[in-house]
Amino acid sequence: MEIDKLRAFVDLSKTLSFSKTAQNLYTNQSTVSKKIKSLEKELGTNLFNRTNKHVELSDYGKMILSDAAKIVELEDSILDQTNNYNAQKRITINLGILPTFSNYPIFKKIMRYQSSHPNINIVFHELETNQLLPLLDEDKLDIVFLRSINTHFSQYDECLVQKEEFKACLSSSHPLAKNNKIQIQDLKNENFIMLSKSSLLYQPVINLCEEAGFKPHVSFVSDRISSIIQMVKNKQGIAILMHPSTRNDNVVFKKIPIILLPSMTFGHF
Repeated sequence: MEIDKLRAFVDLSKTLSFSKTAQNLYTNQSTVSKKIKSLEKELGTNLFNRTNKHVELSDYGKMILSDAAKIVELEDSILDQTNNYNAQKRITINLGILPTFSNYPIFKKIMRYQSSHPNINIVFHELETNQLLPLLDEDKLDIVFLRSINTHFSQYDECLVQKEEFKACLSSSHPLAKNNKIQIQDLKNENFIMLSKSSLLYQPVINLCEEAGFKPHVSFVSDRISSIIQMVKNKQGIAILMHPSTRNDNVVFKKIPIILLPSMTFGHF
């Protein structure tokens, strides 16, 4: 005895309409009729008395309706419990990331990992560096992907993912754009477009310039790398960023030969 046949029987006993039951079960009237006839054949008696205008339960249909309804309810209960169980088994990881995260090789590795582990749901939260650790401290993030410059966080477990270099971000039409490498001193007369002071890059860039013998002229400060790159595209100045391998139209990234190599880390409790 198939549960779908019993489900059609129970629903039809309520609606007394093949068309309404078909709507309730997301099927067509013909399919409902076939299921009822098949169940009646299996039981050896009619479940409904049918006329051209009316459908009503037979005496036998009334007799077994309560038990049939219990079977249908029991299946629904089992399905609900199974769905809840599977939902509880599925692990959710809240991952805090930088806006440039998708440019790094680890992004593709995480995507492949999630595809091969359907029970793990990775939720990305794109934020700036200064916002990541506070949310980690509040348990709103499980893991964060951030930059640290010769800094270690003793309260977290850390994993080195990638080392980066500082690079000068220039408009493709800038006179220095043709150089393979740029000395920091070459930028002393430029307008600097900087990440905000709350970022991990602001003071290190200032320090680099001062060590090279000049104080940078900061013309614009932003919390968003995308805004900085847009201003560089519009020839409003230059920027010094830690930048992975990627391409941007009308913008070039040139190496700055310095000893300091910032690192990319995961930080988590």
